[in-house]
Amino acid sequence: MNQKFVIIISVLILFLQVSGAEAQEFKSVSGIVTAFKTIPLNNVKVSSSKSGEIAYTDSAGMFSVKTSDKDILTVTASGFLKKKIKIQKEKLYKIDLIYVNNLSNFNKAVSNGHLSDEVLRQAIISGSSGIQRDYSKYKSIYELVAGEFTNLRVNGTTVVNTKRKSMGSLQVLYVVNDRIVPDISFIIPDDVKTIEFVDDVGASLYGSFGANGVLKITLK
Repeated sequence: MNQKFVIIISVLILFLQVSGAEAQEFKSVSGIVTAFKTIPLNNVKVSSSKSGEIAYTDSAGMFSVKTSDKDILTVTASGFLKKKIKIQKEKLYKIDLIYVNNLSNFNKAVSNGHLSDEVLRQAIISGSSGIQRDYSKYKSIYELVAGEFTNLRVNGTTVVNTKRKSMGSLQVLYVVNDRIVPDISFIIPDDVKTIEFVDDVGASLYGSFGANGVLKITLK
């Protein structure tokens, strides 16, 4: 009987030690979720991949959630790009979400209480860097280029600079994610984060390759 009692006590102690060790693995981290660099977002979902805990930001954009070492926080808000944050030594994290500007996302962001109609409208009008264009309406990268740039023309799978007058090739230089590429047909419009056409002085950084201008694309 005594031997059984000792075994039970030993198992119980071991269980409590293991449980205590597991509990100590998790730590509480806090943060603030914003958009447009400075605007706090309310009711944003913040979930921990290891602890499984889910928290939502308050009206000041603040949250607190249990995590562990090398944990990943997933931050999601309707109308904004989802962001994953790797937990390190910090206990306070500032997370800025990028808004994708279209009518559907506008309605989602407002109806889910992330920010008010007036605040979001003002942020969009101010042209803040926290806005990302929505290019999903285009069927191809060439249709996107033709629809966004008046000084570029698409000939089949070639993009040319209409400002240049030359007997030779007027094809622009393609730079995707800071790398020169010979072709852009592989790009899906919805994967485009930013796209810009650089001409004249800006294109001179690429030497003779940029003589007809540079089409710079950054993917999500």
